[in-house]
Amino acid sequence: MAKVKQNKTNIVQTPVNNTPDSGNWKIWIPVVAAALMYLIALSYPLLGLDDHQATVENKAVTEFSPFTNFNLGMYAPLTWAAYAIPYNLMPKDAFWGYHLLGFIVHLLNTWLVARLLLRLGVRESMRFPIALLFAIHPIQAEAVAWVAGFSTPFYVLFCLLGLLYYLKYQAAVDQTRWQWYALALIMMLLGNLAKSAAVVLPLLMVIIDWWLPSRLDLKKRIAGYAPFFLMALGFGLLTIYSRNASGTAVGSDANGFSGLERLLLVSYAPVFYLTKIILPFKLNIYYSFDRVNGSLPWVYWVAPLVIAALSYMAWHYRKTIPGIYIGLAFFMANIFFTLPFVTLGTFELCADHYNYLACVGVFFAIGSVLAYWSDLYPDKTALMRNVLIGWTIMVAVLGVRQVGMWKDTITVVSNAIDNGYYHKGMMYFGRGVEYGDLSKPQLAMQDFTKALELDPNMRDAYKFRGSLYAQAGQIDLAVKDIQKYLTYDSTDVVSWNNMAQIYMRQNKLQQSLEAFNKTIELKPGAIVSYQNRAKIHEMMGNQAAAAADLQRAKELSAGRNK
Repeated sequence: MAKVKQNKTNIVQTPVNNTPDSGNWKIWIPVVAAALMYLIALSYPLLGLDDHQATVENKAVTEFSPFTNFNLGMYAPLTWAAYAIPYNLMPKDAFWGYHLLGFIVHLLNTWLVARLLLRLGVRESMRFPIALLFAIHPIQAEAVAWVAGFSTPFYVLFCLLGLLYYLKYQAAVDQTRWQWYALALIMMLLGNLAKSAAVVLPLLMVIIDWWLPSRLDLKKRIAGYAPFFLMALGFGLLTIYSRNASGTAVGSDANGFSGLERLLLVSYAPVFYLTKIILPFKLNIYYSFDRVNGSLPWVYWVAPLVIAALSYMAWHYRKTIPGIYIGLAFFMANIFFTLPFVTLGTFELCADHYNYLACVGVFFAIGSVLAYWSDLYPDKTALMRNVLIGWTIMVAVLGVRQVGMWKDTITVVSNAIDNGYYHKGMMYFGRGVEYGDLSKPQLAMQDFTKALELDPNMRDAYKFRGSLYAQAGQIDLAVKDIQKYLTYDSTDVVSWNNMAQIYMRQNKLQQSLEAFNKTIELKPGAIVSYQNRAKIHEMMGNQAAAAADLQRAKELSAGRNK
């Protein structure tokens, strides 16, 4: 039999560069869907997972000095400035103001994604489902419902605007083209000031030019890319500096992974993300790269083969289904700088919010394959449409559920623990701190104990558990934990003061005196330490020393009242 020739699937219509699509009411459905899904998140509190450090405990916000401060290992002055709006204009307990930032920006991004697809000429049957999936997919919940994740949708806002302005620059034939180019460059700058992940913008520009015919020759395109890539390089170096300045581990050998293991990690991460986008089950605040019995599990070794297979498929179908290689290229470009080539944090991790814009590429690739099959097998179109509708409904249900996971710290962390991600006890420690803040000391002590079972060197767990033991009257256990903690940090004034107080309660006066001496040595201006040491001197019969300490406390108090 003669081989049937397979024609190229037309997934692109005539690109639209100037005509607005406000008359197409369908563009608003994804926006409304996103609003309905995330409306409940406006009532959520700040979480004990970077939210306070990013907002109410961030000097860049509280002192409104966004351009002169690093925070959480980041330089993101526009994000800090955005946080300053609810901080200064709303009541201090109006946390919905911080959530409103991510809520509004996600709605804008949903609309911009639909506009970008229109400008790129993506056929109408694909634009709506892609924009809808971007709006409601559960992998987006981390970026939208988590206050500390706001920097991700914020930088994406500028990237989408930058791409739209770049397309206008490409289409213009008069002098106005340079105003569009300048606006695209400004969006690049603003995006990086929101989060340095915006360095991805020039890669996305290259992909667009690679896909759609450009009226500019190669030399002019390269010249146009140059300022964007130079800016990306500058912000990339600034990110490395800010991470180092925050004391985080940076480097290819950090965390003890070998060169081969690094290759496996870099291959595993995109495969893991693709799996979570297609089957978004068991999404978490945290995923770790963990060895089992000293080596990485088999899925890591299979990952390079999966990457190779996907690459071959994209190349093989590059003419008949070009949406595969374009979609996968868009996906990989967006996650490329987050891949674990080197360590840029205190531990290795994957994160849902890295896929906030990248998922659009996956949806486009899937849509292109379905469009190809629909053209090739028109009698199966209804079946494929029903499968897509069923999958979308599943995604929507899981999306609502995932938004609910962000209602409080306990729920978020417990979800990660239940799914097997606790990073040597880190998640147990975080939940223990939250239980302590909620006045649930027994649950807190249980989690601190579990954290120490998994990582006996988690020093802060000793500190917090020791404090809880002391409050519960379990003095011997409290002393043991605080002493252990002080072997890690011998300059912690609070812990020395706690030890002194415990020794005082045990009537171990000499040990209490020595602990108060250390407290005063570390913090000479601590009035209460002089007052407490005076009590110890008095109990030991040293009235002169007691009087001297009380006099010193009086002098310090008078100095503060001036």
